Amino acid sequence: MRSITVLAVLLLLLAASAAAQKTVRPVPPQKEAIATIPARCPGNPLTQVEMTQILVEHNRARAALGLSPLKWDCNIALTAQSWASKGIPGHNEYTPYGENIFVSSDGAVKVTLATDGWFSEKDGWTNSTGTCAPGKICTHYAQMVWSKTSRIGCGINRTISGKFKSMIVCNYDPAAQSGRAF
Repeated sequence: MRSITVLAVLLLLLAASAAAQKTVRPVPPQKEAIATIPARCPGNPLTQVEMTQILVEHNRARAALGLSPLKWDCNIALTAQSWASKGIPGHNEYTPYGENIFVSSDGAVKVTLATDGWFSEKDGWTNSTGTCAPGKICTHYAQMVWSKTSRIGCGINRTISGKFKSMIVCNYDPAAQSGRAF
């Protein structure tokens, strides 16, 4: 009887330990990165709240991997805005930066839809080897967490005509790998 009790206690401890390991705790954003966000970037319609949301979500993903936080850069945001303003739902082949693009049929799109979509590629990415699982798309997430990237700037166009009504462009410096993350 005593061995059954000991076994039951051990099983409970094991289950509790496994549950504790599966618990996902939100990673707080880095205050120093958030403090660098300006009230506005000239020529960019993103609000300070939207810029903060984008930066917080990027830095949350980076903090989970022990990476340095990104800093917002208005010059990079100007480049991203310039491309977003064109309303072309494709990549800017002339940008010197890494680039993530998100398009939506909703003209009032929330910027967190873009970061959530890019982050959703995490499961296919192996950070230790810098590789994506076969058949998966990971390049947006890879750009978010590329260890050498230190600066980000994004732009938005909410007035596209056609199938898509809005487009969010984020540029990263330096770019992941040898070029843009698609």
